[in-house]
Amino acid sequence: MDWSYLQGFLFEMGKFVFVSNFVLLIIAVAFERKVSSVVISFIVLALSSGIMSAATPMLYEISSQPGIIYKLVWYGGFAFIDCVSLYLLFKLHKLLRQNVSLVAIVLGCALLIFTLLQSLRFIDRFIFNTEVFAELYRNAIPALNIILVPMLIFFWLREGRAKQPLSQEVTQ
Repeated sequence: MDWSYLQGFLFEMGKFVFVSNFVLLIIAVAFERKVSSVVISFIVLALSSGIMSAATPMLYEISSQPGIIYKLVWYGGFAFIDCVSLYLLFKLHKLLRQNVSLVAIVLGCALLIFTLLQSLRFIDRFIFNTEVFAELYRNAIPALNIILVPMLIFFWLREGRAKQPLSQEVTQ
């Protein structure tokens, strides 16, 4: 498997990430049937994904202009959305008095990684004028977007299992 095929595959799969985030939210609301850390996490994920999908064409148009400030709009725009999403994730937990679940922690870590990747790539490309993080940036963001949903589902199911009551004890 060559890199160009892998990059194309990751880009195509990224289109389905947006839809899968909203489907995941609907499934979580149907199963949880109440406000929970998992539902809050999936609301933030769906909102973040929707905002990024809507903002991408505008950010791309702005960043295509010459000048470092316009390039900062691309990388900084996504990093800003990720930071606001991270803030919103934990602020909603606090406002709704919900304990932070493992799902929320994993999502928060992913948002931090996305922000870090955006920041490193901008610094690498426009401050130091190197391409050290080019491949990492190009492949890690779509890959993380693709594996995030299965990871969140895994941790959601794992937490759900831990909450189930033990089967009735056998009495003698």
